[in-house]
Amino acid sequence: MLTNFLSTFQILSTAFFSLFFLSACEKEKATVSTNPPQNLNGIFIINEGSYGSGNGSISFISNDSTYYNNDLYNTINNSALGDIVQSMTIYNNFAYIPVNNSQRMEVVSMTDFKRKGSITGLSSPRFFVGNGSTGFVSDWVSNSVYVINLNSLTITDTIYCGAGPEGMTIVNNKLFICNSGGFSDDSTVTVADAITHELITTIHTPVNPTSVMVDANGMVRVLCKGSLGSDYTPTTDDAPGALISIDPSTFGITQTLYFNYDEHPVKMQISAEKQNLFYLKGSYGYGGTINKIAINASNLPLSSFINSEFYGLGINPKNGDIYGGRVNFSANTYAIRFNEAGLVQDSVLAGIGPNGFVFN
Repeated sequence: MLTNFLSTFQILSTAFFSLFFLSACEKEKATVSTNPPQNLNGIFIINEGSYGSGNGSISFISNDSTYYNNDLYNTINNSALGDIVQSMTIYNNFAYIPVNNSQRMEVVSMTDFKRKGSITGLSSPRFFVGNGSTGFVSDWVSNSVYVINLNSLTITDTIYCGAGPEGMTIVNNKLFICNSGGFSDDSTVTVADAITHELITTIHTPVNPTSVMVDANGMVRVLCKGSLGSDYTPTTDDAPGALISIDPSTFGITQTLYFNYDEHPVKMQISAEKQNLFYLKGSYGYGGTINKIAINASNLPLSSFINSEFYGLGINPKNGDIYGGRVNFSANTYAIRFNEAGLVQDSVLAGIGPNGFVFN
């Protein structure tokens, strides 16, 4: 079932997102290959790869643009990263990289990107968050979050939650888990104690919450992508996406902003000052145009901030630059950099299916 679902998604996505370039002002960043910088300060591009091909990768470009590598992990460790690189999180000088279809999470040093170890026993790892010497990795297929001892890199406990756990955040030792629905639908956020791992409560939300951020007001912002229904086609009876605000002290929903039935937002990011949220909005729930909303806004924006289709999204906390990853699951494709005003700065050839960005 997993194979059929992801293969169909990649075929539909490639057809839906036409690979086009913005204008003649979009210039490609120079790709300089020397020795990797010692501090690894720069931008990491997470490239999923083609499903079943084991060609997921991580591209890296240094902040000063003197070094670029389209497959940093392979270069440093002399081995492929794996099949469907889902995400990457930097925590306590290590990078934790869930490799979805390889059913493991790789751990590398952020000093030199050398492999420290691998966490196995996972079914379909998605995202990672850390809390002291403990890590949490959401696992889509098992409908659970695995608790990881970060010293031994072993699973020590399991938090059972809703269907298809995805994005997570920790507020005051409370772990908020978005249950994205997996292969069906879900309308809950699970809250667990990040110390004892016991369930605290379940928050009922609009359909299929996927992304979560904490804003400047301390509110937990959750992006729900809605549902296309069993036909995976936008129709008027579909459940719309929504952006909600949760008070982490009471677990009450303080605001709900609904999208249209054919708008399914995903991959929410937040600005460095935590005053603005960004997300991709499209019809199929896997990508779309770049949208921006202030955290105190009472209405959703009427138009896109950057009216061009992307599969991956990232916001550089150092300068506010916006990064979008094009979609292509059969060949390397481009990541585009915009400034805070949404103007194209340059582009770089990334790997296959760039789905996100990490800044160090």
